[in-house]
Amino acid sequence: MRIGLDIDNVVSAFDEAILREIIKLDKDKRNAGIINKKAKHIVSGMFDWSYQEKEEFFAENMERMAHDLKTRKGARKYLQKLKDDGHDIILISNRIIPDYKNPEKTTLDWLKKRKIPYDRLVLSQSPDKTPECKKYNIDIMVDDREDKCKEMKLNGVNCILMLTKYNRSQKEGLLFASSWAKLYEEIKKYDLYK
Repeated sequence: MRIGLDIDNVVSAFDEAILREIIKLDKDKRNAGIINKKAKHIVSGMFDWSYQEKEEFFAENMERMAHDLKTRKGARKYLQKLKDDGHDIILISNRIIPDYKNPEKTTLDWLKKRKIPYDRLVLSQSPDKTPECKKYNIDIMVDDREDKCKEMKLNGVNCILMLTKYNRSQKEGLLFASSWAKLYEEIKKYDLYK
């Protein structure tokens, strides 16, 4: 089976790093802190930053932060199990300029340093990974964005939503997994019925 995986919040612990950085930078800006603990996401109303401030934050900091992202618990272990089971792992991530000065090199360096097993890296120009899933004949795609999973599903791409702190309430109508152990189980079930 060909399994597509987003990197940020699926393989990497992206949101944890972003929250730490925004809290740190917010103290230097206005020191307003978290103004809405029930916000949909860190960059969607949790802080009183303007759209332009958010865009500048990512453009100025993402490359640096990406080098230090931790892996999600169990990611390497279960990716290796999937490889050992004979699956092809295609990492499909929307890492683009200006957030990254050199998206491919940064991502390849991170994958090598973390010893992440995979067969191919594809950098998507859009958060909607439907074209890449179709081009590479992906049997099932794993992403952390509920809206993108639903969009891919509507376009005939089987998708599993990797749950994060910020998307748990949005999983309706989707296959989902709360951890890599659960994701592995869902993929095994899907593989049985394919």
